[in-house]
Amino acid sequence: MRHFFILYILGFCNFVFSQDPHFSQYFSSPLTLNPATTGNFNAPARLATNYRNQWSGIGNPYITGTISFDSHILNKNKNRINHFGFGVLGLYDRTLNGFLNNTHLGLSLGYHIWTNEDLTEKISIGFQAVLNSKSFDFSHISFADQFSSNGFDLTLPSNQTFQNTNYSYIDINTGLMYSREFEKSFFYLGVAGYHLNLSKESALNNNYNSINIRSVIHSGLTLHLGNDLFMFSGQYMHQGAVDNSIFGFTYGKNIDFEDNDIYIYLGTSYRIKDALIPYIGYTYNNFQLGLTYDINNSSLSYQGKKNQSFEISIIYLFRDRSEYKKIIPWY
Repeated sequence: MRHFFILYILGFCNFVFSQDPHFSQYFSSPLTLNPATTGNFNAPARLATNYRNQWSGIGNPYITGTISFDSHILNKNKNRINHFGFGVLGLYDRTLNGFLNNTHLGLSLGYHIWTNEDLTEKISIGFQAVLNSKSFDFSHISFADQFSSNGFDLTLPSNQTFQNTNYSYIDINTGLMYSREFEKSFFYLGVAGYHLNLSKESALNNNYNSINIRSVIHSGLTLHLGNDLFMFSGQYMHQGAVDNSIFGFTYGKNIDFEDNDIYIYLGTSYRIKDALIPYIGYTYNNFQLGLTYDINNSSLSYQGKKNQSFEISIIYLFRDRSEYKKIIPWY
C-alpha cells in the first residue's frame, strides 16, 4: 500500500513541486524567513541551521535542512549605525523518500537604517538571489508494470519514459522589515516576496509552468519583565492556492549563573487547520538550541498514522560578552 500512497502523491506532483519548504521554527531560520533579516542582529556574524523530518510516521517522505551564515559589512563598529549585511544560504529538501531532491544556494544582501536619534527604530530592506536545482530519481517509486506475484519488484522495467529529470533556475526574492525597541519590549513587522521573477519549472515533461509568487507577513512582540521573557509571534504565507498561518507564544526564564546569559524557553505554536507545535529552547551566551514536534490535528493520515514532524534549530552568534543584549531577539 505504501507504493500506492507514493503514486497518489505523485499524481499531484505539479501542486507539490510548486510549494516551498517551510519550518515550524520559522523564527530560527532567518534567511528563509525574510531577506531583510540579513545582517539584522546584534552581533558581528551569525550561523544558523535547521533540520526538519516531516511525516516520519509514513516513511520519512519529507526531509528538509538548511544552513546560513550572515554578517555585518561596511560597519566598523558592527553595532548601532546604518550598515549592510551579507549572507549565504544553503537548503536541501528530500521528498517522497528520495524521488525528488531540491538544492537551493543563495546570496543575500540587507541594508539597515536607524530612523531616530536614540537608535530605537529601524527599517531594513533585503534582496536575495537563489540558484535552485531539482532532480528526480525514479528508482524510488514503482509502477503497475513492476507488480508481480510477490508484490512490487523495482528490478523489473517500468516501461515508462521520462524527460527533464534534472533542471535549474534562479529566483529573485526581496523583503522589508520594521523594528522598534522600547524600554522593556521589542516589536517587529516584516513582509517578503519570493519567486518575483516568475521562474519556470517542469516536473515530468517539457510543459513549463511559472512558479507561484510566495508572499510572507511575519511579526513578533517580546516583553522583558524582570528575569522573564514573554514572546508572541506569527507568520502568514500565501502561494498559489495555498495559505499557511501560524502563531505562537513562548515563555523564557533567565537562569543567569555567574553573569552568563542563560535562558530556558517553553512555548507552543498553532498552524491553522494542521498542527499544534510544542517548543522547548535553550540559550547559553552565544548559543541557541530549539526543538519542536508537530502534533497533527488535520484529517491527513495514512493507514491510521498521523503526521509526525520533528524539527531542531541551532543558532550561534559571533560576539563577545560586552555585546549581550537580552531584550533583542536573535534576528
